[in-house]
Amino acid sequence: MIRVWLCLCVSALFTASALAHPHVWVDSQYRVKVDQSSIETLEATWSLDLFTSTSLIAEYDVDGDGDLAGQEKLDMIEVLKSFQQYGFFIKMKQDGADIVPSDVQVLDVRVRDQMLWIRLGIALPAPVNLETSTLSFAFGDDELYFAMEPLEEGLVRLSGSLSETCTPVEREAEETSVAMWVDLTCKS
Repeated sequence: MIRVWLCLCVSALFTASALAHPHVWVDSQYRVKVDQSSIETLEATWSLDLFTSTSLIAEYDVDGDGDLAGQEKLDMIEVLKSFQQYGFFIKMKQDGADIVPSDVQVLDVRVRDQMLWIRLGIALPAPVNLETSTLSFAFGDDELYFAMEPLEEGLVRLSGSLSETCTPVEREAEETSVAMWVDLTCKS
């Protein structure tokens, strides 16, 4: 039953993709922990718009307590795995060349301020040394009309002992599906 509803919901959202505007808005951010110059993994967060969040919470919050726990959370994570076929809308470049994560996992999903928040774990295909390479980040949907916008605090959030040595630089995107790119380098 859940899969049937999901297919109907997703079909309804995406059927209208021939129209000239998005149907799902996602505030997104990469979270990079820099404890050494070379990174292998990072995380991303999404916050789905209120309409989409409300619809999904109503379907998966079986006990109606306004939270996703236990099997509810597991069911929602399983549904979100369907975005794997779209690469979770992740766009990355190393020194200007496209790279594709070797793995992306849905780490958590929770309700905060009536919005559905999703946390993704991203494994890079190979370690990237931020002292010798530029790692560029964006989110973009080329097919489904999701508007992937940076969180208000920015597209990239740094943490870790070496984060002060890193400089994220925003630049305009040439692609229509991408709101902006952030190029990240670090100096020792």
